[in-house]
Amino acid sequence: MSYKFYLIVPLFSACVVLLVNLLKTKANTLGLIDKVNERSSHKGIVPKLGGLTIFVPFFALTLTLFTLNIDFIITNTPLLIGLLATVALGWVDDRLDLSGKLKFIIQLGIGAYYITFSGNYVDSLYGLFGIYDLNPWVGISLSTITIAFIINAVNLSDGVDGLSASTTLLSLVVFTSLMGKVHHYFILTFIGAGLLINLRYNFSIKKKIFLGDAGSLGLGFILSSLAMEFLKSGNEFHPLPDMNPIFIAILALAYPIADTLRVFVLRVSSGQSPFKADRRHLHHVLLNKGFSHLGTTTFIFFCVGTVFWINRLVAPVMNDYGIILFNLGLILVIHLFVRFRSVQLCKFWSSFSRTVYQPVKKVLSRYAIN
Repeated sequence: MSYKFYLIVPLFSACVVLLVNLLKTKANTLGLIDKVNERSSHKGIVPKLGGLTIFVPFFALTLTLFTLNIDFIITNTPLLIGLLATVALGWVDDRLDLSGKLKFIIQLGIGAYYITFSGNYVDSLYGLFGIYDLNPWVGISLSTITIAFIINAVNLSDGVDGLSASTTLLSLVVFTSLMGKVHHYFILTFIGAGLLINLRYNFSIKKKIFLGDAGSLGLGFILSSLAMEFLKSGNEFHPLPDMNPIFIAILALAYPIADTLRVFVLRVSSGQSPFKADRRHLHHVLLNKGFSHLGTTTFIFFCVGTVFWINRLVAPVMNDYGIILFNLGLILVIHLFVRFRSVQLCKFWSSFSRTVYQPVKKVLSRYAIN
């Protein structure tokens, strides 16, 4: 990406901060208030406008660049239109609290639009289970469902301060480093800047705001579209020869995918709808075990990063089936530690955080938490 775009970052960041302060005074009028309920992890009324404060300036910037005929903006119009539709859906959901099934149907439509006009979808399993090329209709159908699933998965992971934003940043860094085109750096730079600013408010006590569904659904669409682009065989974004691209994409989205699948299985096994909201997510379990919001976010972030790094080390000596079993084992170990050794784990993580994250926590304490 041209260095000239980086010069816009301070102006973009100022617009995000300005919009936060402006919309906070109008949050109640706009119906963008998150009230406490049985599933809440917060106390008091909190504005859920973080997503709008990121995406409104982002859309204004992309529209300006579109009118200037900037190539990478015009080429990625399907991504931007799909993102706009998803953010609009999230904004309506923030106001009206739509049903999960209705949102999923609309997300399927958005996913189908993106695939049709961008041409990006999973057309190969790259030898996983002995399968290479997929029938186009099978690939398109699978990809449409996957896009809707990832959007919901990121949305469901937004239950603890900083978790959705931090894991999304990690995913954006992974996809950008693997693909590395102009629009990837553009998204990482400006969406990343907006997320960092929102983290400051998200961890604040007096000025707290949430991403809201407009934010989490929008982030989910961005990550799902990047995953589709990465997995489209003709795009040739496979710089890690020792790892199947399918595994790379899954690991890049490790927490929302693993946690959502786990919760869906628990709900269905108990005779409930997989879309029924509850407090069975791993981040809720950690909170119930005594972890703070910051401790929960850093612990999950650390686990995701560690799992990706370990997979990178073992990939050259394992086949696809071995990697699947290995990761299931890792997930099981983490689950067992959280469930049966929560007291010791909480004490260890608090001690570990004081040793490793103390400088970060001091900065957060001074500029964010208070």
